[in-house]
Amino acid sequence: MLFPLKFRPKDSYKEGMRRFGANRDHGRRKHAGCDLYAPIGTPVFAVADGTVIAAYPFYLGSWAIEVDHGTFVVRYGEVKPKVAPGIKAGAKVAARQLLGEVGLLKGLKMSMIHFEMFSGAAKGPLTVKGNPPYQRRSDLMDPTPFLDAADMQAGKPPSPCFWFPGLQTGGRGFGLDADSRVGLAHGGGQFGFTNGM
Repeated sequence: MLFPLKFRPKDSYKEGMRRFGANRDHGRRKHAGCDLYAPIGTPVFAVADGTVIAAYPFYLGSWAIEVDHGTFVVRYGEVKPKVAPGIKAGAKVAARQLLGEVGLLKGLKMSMIHFEMFSGAAKGPLTVKGNPPYQRRSDLMDPTPFLDAADMQAGKPPSPCFWFPGLQTGGRGFGLDADSRVGLAHGGGQFGFTNGM
């Protein structure tokens, strides 16, 4: 899984009111996600390949985007109402694809992505008012360990799995710099690599 932002927030999503399970409404419910503080307009990326379930009004003038990522579902909450082009119910998304931007929470002096995760074992709306303490669907998961382990490659191309002197990554594979040539020879079941000739 990738991290949904290009950076880890300075304010930890594991502390205070930002953490999963923090009290809300004077203890009447618990926080159902992790809040990733970021400036308004910060790009938000898909954490894995998936299919958009819905995009809709969410909280204090912000929107949410729900994506089924195959083995889990994410609600990317508190984004701007104008989501990225093509983000609508049924649309396929790729890991690292732009979903939207961090939105403004009307009446509050803060902005963030409210990140919720569900296992996908249950069906129906993610918000279930009569299901304490989180008021969420029964398959709600704590996203903290997934965010902790997430790859910080959002918005960047994947790195090659190997490197040789003079070898550079290109938009569609590998290329050589102007000063080097890499040769591949096959003989007796062995591969040999030579740099420069």
